[in-house]
Amino acid sequence: MFLTELISKGGPVLYLLFILTLIIFYIIFSKYFFIYIERKEWSSSKLDDFVKLNPPSSTKLFQAEKTFLSAYYRDSYQNIKLLDGLIGMCPMIGLLGTVYGMIEVFEVLSFLGTGNPRAMSSGVAKATIPTMASMVITLFGLYFRQDLSQRLDKSNDEIKNLLKKRGYSY
Repeated sequence: MFLTELISKGGPVLYLLFILTLIIFYIIFSKYFFIYIERKEWSSSKLDDFVKLNPPSSTKLFQAEKTFLSAYYRDSYQNIKLLDGLIGMCPMIGLLGTVYGMIEVFEVLSFLGTGNPRAMSSGVAKATIPTMASMVITLFGLYFRQDLSQRLDKSNDEIKNLLKKRGYSY
């Protein structure tokens, strides 16, 4: 009940923010799923295929990094730029909600004047709630984006070490 009341007070911009939030957290969860579950299967199957095609005795590490690690990097960092863009859009959409709410406030002011603060409160809520919601979404998104970046860098280093253990050297 609280959520529906909040959305009705916050205006139609909150629907857009809700959809944007779903997309952001879908990308975040899919990246965590890749890091914790799919990465092990991906690296073992792809590495076995890579070793068969490029035996360590005939391939140096820098060549392996150019081919195998670039494929891993491409798969692991897929949709990260989209995630960055969506997180960056959240404050702008919050500002859109602010403008939408302030337009309502000015409409009330033009009809009723400044003597009725209760009439203006709906527009003020439509101006502040989307801004607050977008900032919360952005803060959570930035936290998880940074955490993902560190975990992906760490897994990239683990793949490099796995290549060295398999016999690829400089």
